[in-house]
Parts: sequence; C-alpha cells; structure tokens
Amino acid sequence: MSLPVTVKVFAPAWVLSAPLPAGGVLQPGQLQQAEVDWAAAPTPPVADAAKLVGRQLSRPLPAGAPVRVADLRQRQWFAAGDTVQLVAHGRGFSVGGAGQALGPGLEGQTVRVRTDNGRVLSGQAVGQNRVEVSL
Repeated sequence: MSLPVTVKVFAPAWVLSAPLPAGGVLQPGQLQQAEVDWAAAPTPPVADAAKLVGRQLSRPLPAGAPVRVADLRQRQWFAAGDTVQLVAHGRGFSVGGAGQALGPGLEGQTVRVRTDNGRVLSGQAVGQNRVEVSL
C-alpha cells in the first residue's frame, strides 16, 4: 500500500514585487520578503537579497514569485584569453599565481588555465578573474 504525500516548507524568502522579463536585472526596490514554499521547486529560493541585486533573470517571473538559483543567469567572470589569478588549495596550504584562461569563466564551472611555465590546470571559476584549484 502506498500513500501520496505532498511536502510543503514555508519560510521567508525574496520575491518579486512586480513582474520581470527574462534578462531583467534585479534591483533592491523590486524585491520584498514573503512566506513561500521552499519545497515547491527543485532549487530553493535565494535567502540573501545581496546575492540577487544586479543579477539577470534567465526566464520571466511574475510578481510574487520567489527568486530561485535556477531563475538566475550564470555570471561570466572572465573570457578565454584573460589573465586570471590562480589559487591552489591543499591540505594545510594555499598558493597563488597567474595564468591565462583557456575558456570562459562561467560561475561555478570548471575552466582550464595555462600557467606561465606552460602547465595546464583545471579549476573552478569563483570570482572576477579568479580560479580556485583543489589539490
């Protein structure tokens, strides 16, 4: 025997005060807090308004809709050929250097970087012209 269940989790989140089209840039005056169902979609709403301001929507959203990570366009931190700051983290140490990006640095994506000595490393684009490599 099975029993269908619907889970709802209500908590404060940031919602749009007016509808915005895809490509719309979020501004502080367009956001307000409201109680929303965090379990209504696979990705949770963004809880920190500072992480929303200045971001572009990947799809249109109606007024009152919570803004979720999946609704935001990925940021491009740098382009292929740009000089980037490499930071390598290991157990108990961290070292830095510079390199040339071999692809675009999309937020949270892996990118390859050529160091000054010609070695190619893979790391994660984490900020403006910044790549983190885990060793």
